[in-house]
Amino acid sequence: MAHRKDNVAFVKDLMTHSRYGALTQLFVIDALSKWADKISSVEPQAVDSPMISGEAWVGVAKEIKDKIDGRLS
Repeated sequence: MAHRKDNVAFVKDLMTHSRYGALTQLFVIDALSKWADKISSVEPQAVDSPMISGEAWVGVAKEIKDKIDGRLS
């Protein structure tokens, strides 16, 4: 049975092993940026779920957005 990677190893594999090379990294960062922008602008109760609080979900989106914006500025 194949060993299942944790999320960090999975994302690292996505970012470093692609036939498209560095373009994959741009795609992943762009996707993170767009999703973080979208989620950080909604009311937390709109994204509440039984598993994750909307406040935490919006908070992590804002944190990721700030980090990406800081890297790109």
